[in-house]
Parts: sequence; C-alpha cells; structure tokens
Amino acid sequence: MLSVATLSVGCGRKESDHGKEHAEHGHGEEESPSGASFKPGKGILLHDETRKIIGLEVVDVTEELLPQHVQLNVQIFTETHRLADLKIDHTGCQFHGSGFLPPEKTALVKPSQSVTLKTSRGEILDGFVVALQAPLAHGEIEIIVGVTTAGTALQDGEFVSATISVPRSEPVTVIPRSALLRTAEGTYVYAVNGDAYYRTAVTVGSSTEDKLEVTEGLYAGDQVVANPVETLWIIELRATKGGGHSH
Repeated sequence: MLSVATLSVGCGRKESDHGKEHAEHGHGEEESPSGASFKPGKGILLHDETRKIIGLEVVDVTEELLPQHVQLNVQIFTETHRLADLKIDHTGCQFHGSGFLPPEKTALVKPSQSVTLKTSRGEILDGFVVALQAPLAHGEIEIIVGVTTAGTALQDGEFVSATISVPRSEPVTVIPRSALLRTAEGTYVYAVNGDAYYRTAVTVGSSTEDKLEVTEGLYAGDQVVANPVETLWIIELRATKGGGHSH
C-alpha cells in the first residue's frame, strides 16, 4: 500500500479545464520517490507501478436514464377525516403522513407515484402519493402519503424521510458515487487530463445507491477516477498546502 506520508511533490498554480478557476500557490513540479508528482495546470501524475499499488480505477462518464428524486420530510398522522373526500383508493394504507414541497418540485409529483420512506430507526417502508393539496399561504403544497408496509407501529406525529422517484424521458450525465470527492471547498472529481488526473469542480443532482447525476462540470465521454479519490486528494494537498482532509 502506498504511503502518502512519504510524498514529496511540488506545487503551483492551475486553472480548471471546465471553467472553474482554482488557485494554488507554490513553485512547479517535483518528482516524488513514491512515483507521484503534481504539475500546476495539469494535475497529478503517477508512475505505472504507483497506479497498481494504489489500485487506481478509471471509468467513462456515461449517460443514463437515472431517476430524478424528490425528497421531503413526512409527519405521520392518524386523522381519518382529512382523507374522506379523496378520490384515489388508499384503503390499503396502514398509516398516512404529510409533508410540504415548493411548487417547482411539486411539478414532478403526481398521485399514485411510489414513495420510499425511512424512519429514524433505519426501517425502510413502502408507500405512495395519495394526493396533492391546495397551496398554502407561503406557496408550499402539502403532499399526502400513504404508508403500505409499516414494519412496526408508527407513532402519531413521528417524522420520516420520504423519497419519490420520478422516471426520466431523457438521459443525464452519470458517474459512480465513489468518484465524487467532497471537501470543505466543494465537490470534485479527478478527471483524466492526458496522462494526469485533474481535480475538477462538479455539481451533482439525483442519486441512487451507487450512481450520481452530474449537472455541471462533466460530459459523457469524459473519464474520471472512480478509486481512490481520497488518495489523490492527499497527494494534491501535500503538494499545494502541506496537508489537510476532506469531509
């Protein structure tokens, strides 16, 4: 296993290929005995043997029909009179709950859509959208959710997190979750830049268990490092700042 503590790399100033400027201070490139170096404006360079030691994995940026996720907090309620006039059949619901969304997100939500709920105890429950109520004075719209598979008794007033998955008609730019680097400065990937790996700012959208939508910063056909981004980050930090950590 490569010990990043022994790295001795140069540092300098660089600018992102995707228009995201990111300034670093230092003096140029220096080769490390461990087979890793940093070149301003180009990124991290690794010897072939170093790539093998750290288990470097590079993948293509793809386009997929990744579902769009709408997330909200739902409060469980036991009142039945609120649902008396609803036209949709919700007799199979063991519990009901409600949450609120701004109009721009509500445009994606329709009755009968599936909902995945998660309790504070980590239980995963199934449900569906029962109805969308009239907008409130501050503009938010109430979403009524029916819970169909409550593993344990939910309590009146309990809050659960809810995710509504909305299918897409057009593909979006997708990367593996493991490719994303979250730092105090923002979210990044290490994009392949010739024979180097350049830290590039990205904006992410929807996600699944193992994939992320990228809304800004990458295009299909680009290549990014899927593993190990933390190791590359430490190499760069030692080159530009002498240390640090991600979050």
